[in-house]
Amino acid sequence: MRRLISLAFAATAAFVATAATAADMAPPVLRESIPAVQPVDNGGWYLRGDVGLGTQTAQRWQYNPNPPGGITQATYQHSLSSTMFIGAGIGYAFNSWFRVDASLEYRSGGRFVGRDILTGPQSYENVLHTNMSSIVALVNGYIDLGTWWGITPYIGGGIGYAHNRLAPTFDTGVVVGVGPSSGVINGGSNGNFAWALMAGMAWDVSANTKIEIGYRYLNLGNFRSGAPCPLCTTAVQNYEIRQVTSHDIRLGLRYAFGGSTPVAPAPVVARY
Repeated sequence: MRRLISLAFAATAAFVATAATAADMAPPVLRESIPAVQPVDNGGWYLRGDVGLGTQTAQRWQYNPNPPGGITQATYQHSLSSTMFIGAGIGYAFNSWFRVDASLEYRSGGRFVGRDILTGPQSYENVLHTNMSSIVALVNGYIDLGTWWGITPYIGGGIGYAHNRLAPTFDTGVVVGVGPSSGVINGGSNGNFAWALMAGMAWDVSANTKIEIGYRYLNLGNFRSGAPCPLCTTAVQNYEIRQVTSHDIRLGLRYAFGGSTPVAPAPVVARY
């Protein structure tokens, strides 16, 4: 009997000691469950700006009418210089691979030099000098081909309108058998359908900003002068530079508003 009482006291003492130790221990740390944060889609609108340099070519140039009155044969040669351009636009990315934008661009610095030999009862040799400029509005569509290490190659095309202008043209020449001649052909402007094909790559410099470098083939249509002065070497209505195209190298900056950017999770809070 005495032995049973001793065992009961020992068990009771062990239980009390265990309870006291548990009371001294810190309560377990409960961590709040942080729900997964979905990306916030703020839309795909973006702004863009571009600068660049274009190498221009033309199919041909000619007087109107061609050949001029009284001329039996007309031979034409020409050269065009490079042009510079600056532009801006606004666009929308529908998803990760398709986007569209509308752009407005000013092109200047191009120079046209035309040479002609006009043969008839009276023959002429002329050299024409003038400057060219354009305002181009395009609606463009692009396909982004995937992103690797922050670089996204793309291809695209655009259609729109080009308002082309020729400055006054200085016409210097020789009337064969008579002597030198000169005159001024008035400047002129006209509108044309324009279209473009492009390819390049964009580099992610931040979550919202991309730098683009690319190539563009741009068809500007025709350029048309005004009427010649009465003292010019030939009596023509005007002259026309046909099918002017440009091989452009463009450097651009694209800034996106918002986009699908994940929000950083809240810090873990411990409760006691």
